[in-house]
Amino acid sequence: MSKEKTFINISDAVAPFFFGIDVGGTSIKIGIVDDNGQMIDIHESGSQSHNGFLAVKTEAAPLLATQQMAKVMIDIVGQLNIRRTDVHGIGIGIPSTMDTKTKRLRKPPNLHSWEGFPMCEELAETSGFPVTFCNDANAAAYGEYWVGSASGAQSLALLTLGTGIGTGIIIDGRSVNGAMGYGGECGHLVVDLSPNSRLCGCGQRGHLEAYCSATAVARRTIALTDTQESSIRERISQETRLSDIPKIVCEEAEKGDTLAMQIIADTATYLSMGIVSILNTVDVASISIGGAMTFGGNATPLGQRFIEQIRKEVIARSFKAVGESVQIDYAILGGNAGFIGAAGLARADVNGKKA
Repeated sequence: MSKEKTFINISDAVAPFFFGIDVGGTSIKIGIVDDNGQMIDIHESGSQSHNGFLAVKTEAAPLLATQQMAKVMIDIVGQLNIRRTDVHGIGIGIPSTMDTKTKRLRKPPNLHSWEGFPMCEELAETSGFPVTFCNDANAAAYGEYWVGSASGAQSLALLTLGTGIGTGIIIDGRSVNGAMGYGGECGHLVVDLSPNSRLCGCGQRGHLEAYCSATAVARRTIALTDTQESSIRERISQETRLSDIPKIVCEEAEKGDTLAMQIIADTATYLSMGIVSILNTVDVASISIGGAMTFGGNATPLGQRFIEQIRKEVIARSFKAVGESVQIDYAILGGNAGFIGAAGLARADVNGKKA
């Protein structure tokens, strides 16, 4: 069942408060939530424009961005008339891992000048609040676990279907990070061992991401329309962006196009294979599917059929008790999951439940 998260007035909020920062490739969201995970306010840098957080590409970029983040948070505290002592922490989610020994960022994609930057130390010093680092996918997963689609569940795996497949696993309130920070990278589970399996963006073949990401669906569609009749063919050309093709597939499937429906069904099949591997490894109580490519989610018949096929195939491929008990549904926090989850991980850290 879908439910919407809305912002509340500061007068209705429960202290203490936590900031969450969601760093993307082209924008940064900074939001503040209360102790119950209720959203109070958010600030988003619009783009990599001349005055955006991510506009600077030099070695000074991460320090300047850190200073801007701190200023935004201090301004929010002032605007909401919150006592600084009632802000107990900041969580920052970045598409990167952090070296556990040096506490410096390790190979953040799209933010190359941030390599080796001591983000937590600098942000804590600049803002005056303690900082918790988390991978952006794990932050989104924690958001859904804490106050989203899996609220009340013991454990969760989130799969975000977008340009790639972002994934995160939360068990008993702890984020599965792994020894090197790559824990929960389920988009790189192997689902096809054939010699001609599809090439993943990481350079390996047969990975889940090579079949079920929006990019993969677009590329599969192009290949299939070269050999099969479909109304999709009339709508795509060399000028069509890959990011637009999944939407075209969705629209043509809703009209009854056979190939479009088969592409979506195949996507559900491959996704179920990945989910079964997750269940056989960590036996989570809940699976959430999010991202831009959910074919309308629970709001449309096509999205409902997509998730129902995933459920049926998971039951067919997994241990009976596991398949029949796991909750599989769409994520509900949308683009807010990252900052809410980052704030939640900061809260868990401050409360002594090391995430």
